[in-house]
Amino acid sequence: MKKLFLLTILTYLTACGQQNKETMKTQKDIYSIGSEIKHFDSEPQYGAYISTNDCSFDILINDIPIIKYKDNSGGGLSRSYFPLNWDITKKELQKITVRLSPGFNKETNSLYSSLNRNSGVQISIVESFKNKDDSWGDEEEIKNYTTPQKIIEGKEVASYNGNVSFEDSFTFKANVPYEINTLENAEILYTKDKDKLKQLEKEVVSKYNQIRNIYLKGSKDDLANVLYTREKRFAQQLYLSSEKIKSRWDDDYQFRTDSNLEFFDLKPIENYKMSFSGNGKLVCLEKINNEKSSLWGGFKKKGDDEITTTYLVLYLYRPKGSTKLEIY
Repeated sequence: MKKLFLLTILTYLTACGQQNKETMKTQKDIYSIGSEIKHFDSEPQYGAYISTNDCSFDILINDIPIIKYKDNSGGGLSRSYFPLNWDITKKELQKITVRLSPGFNKETNSLYSSLNRNSGVQISIVESFKNKDDSWGDEEEIKNYTTPQKIIEGKEVASYNGNVSFEDSFTFKANVPYEINTLENAEILYTKDKDKLKQLEKEVVSKYNQIRNIYLKGSKDDLANVLYTREKRFAQQLYLSSEKIKSRWDDDYQFRTDSNLEFFDLKPIENYKMSFSGNGKLVCLEKINNEKSSLWGGFKKKGDDEITTTYLVLYLYRPKGSTKLEIY
């Protein structure tokens, strides 16, 4: 009887192991994503050209950060381009949120204590369409935004002059043909319950360490397994061909075993804070000193003289009915 019971347990564990192995994704699965991506007669691409003056800022689309810019030199952006499609999930009005904070004072070599009369951001939202040869056509501006100004003594002055921070928002219509419901089927993670936040923090740190360990000790197949869903979503939102999916995976993900690298390392997960976005459904860990991803380190390509610092952006969500955090 004991032998029969033991045989039953071993058979069950073997079946579970086979099932888990069968559901594991590999690089081959990443390369095969193209066969599952839908393509349409009209495939619009959206982007934002951003220019700034005398300020630090956060810009979000649908409550997901596009860019966090901390002015550490007194400089700014001049029509810097940022793609938007990978934060657009369906055909509807898209909300852009602008948050300003003080810029850099060159005289004191520190941030100003408040926003100045010249502080501001200008954003141009553009739309373009893919041609039959897979190239992109001319861009058309569909929305232009400038942070509010008012006239004082005949001069335009920021209406928030003297404030420590400023927030504003505007919308634009995106006519994307796809629909992605990942976050609609996700739980709200943000809570004011301190005990639940502590438990969530443990889970988030554990997930970050899991990804860090894959980069440091695992294989690129292990990385493909945890990033497969995200890569599939990106491929749909960007209308990627099979060739571009493969190129993105091979070229964009620096990995310690890549033949073109001499050095690769990621720092321990420490000195961080939890940050929520996506209307409370996304969570990430940010370094306290610069609010960039706490999953960071450096790599050095063969022939390069210096190490390149890299920040691996990682947003996590929990599907409804699940106990596990997944990579968005």
